Amino acid sequence: RALGLFSLIDSMWPPVVPVKVPGQSQDSEMMTTSLPPPSFCYILTVQSGEIHVEVDEEEQISNLYQPPAVHDLKEILRIDGCNKRCSFWAHVLYRRLQTKHSVPVDQREMLLFVTDSTLQNVVHGIPKVVAVSVTASCVLSVEIIEALSAGSRLVFFKDALWGNGRIICVERTVLLLQKPLLCSAAGADLSELTGPVRLDELDSTTQANSVCALRGTVAGVNESTAFSWPTCNRCGNGKLELCPQDRELLYCSQCSEAVTTPVLKMQLEVFLSCPSRSRSTVKVKVWHEISIALFVLLTMLLFLQTYEVQSVLGKEVGLLNCYVHSVTTHPNCVALEEIVLL
Repeated sequence: RALGLFSLIDSMWPPVVPVKVPGQSQDSEMMTTSLPPPSFCYILTVQSGEIHVEVDEEEQISNLYQPPAVHDLKEILRIDGCNKRCSFWAHVLYRRLQTKHSVPVDQREMLLFVTDSTLQNVVHGIPKVVAVSVTASCVLSVEIIEALSAGSRLVFFKDALWGNGRIICVERTVLLLQKPLLCSAAGADLSELTGPVRLDELDSTTQANSVCALRGTVAGVNESTAFSWPTCNRCGNGKLELCPQDRELLYCSQCSEAVTTPVLKMQLEVFLSCPSRSRSTVKVKVWHEISIALFVLLTMLLFLQTYEVQSVLGKEVGLLNCYVHSVTTHPNCVALEEIVLL
């Protein structure tokens, strides 16, 4: 019942080379198509975060392994059936760690939102961005983690699973920054994106745990939810401490240095009126990064309530890139969060 077993069976059966069957003649060894698949197998994995994983792509690839067929994302979205093995190139635009606080960070599922030129060039009918679910059992190399932290990258997904409208990375899925040797003969559209990345605009088909573009007019501001906090200007750490040597400075435990010019982040909930969801309440959590030098001014505006909400009502907003937290019908509400693409 493990999803990854389907990918494993597809990658090794039927065998590329003849299989020796104990107790049968040599001629029977050549009969591979009529043999049933093995009734058991051993699954080897590693504990995420406890060992350094290196992907060893040697020239000598086992004959027992079926090289993957590389498809573009548009082709994968049209594949019928469940738990189909797929390999593809994609630009990673945004990543999000699932926030299940009862689960340790290294065991949480991560969503990677990806696209390619075949999706970006589609007019309608197919999403411009798809989500790839990376399970905790899929161990990412240090190179991939660093690349995703640095910004949008072209990543090769090898032996992922497609089914029920989802792409899933399981324990045998490998993410690479360059094409492995065994795929050198496989074809796929690797063309660079010709223009700015476009997201699907919010409409009646938008689902939770997706990304979309949003435009509308400001209908209200929830001032009770507004708050701000200082972050490290080097790594973005939002849990700063008082500097032990100088209590007037802040200290970043991740950088192990004092923070002399912190960046103040602010959060505010805004209600928008959107023509594409005219019957829904559209609530957006908006983030702002500003210089700490404006702290006094912000205190006056937000916390001393000298900020006139009426001055922003009716103002047009968009296009905002957003992550969709939830879509409900009772009440009819869409909750989103403004995001920054990689």
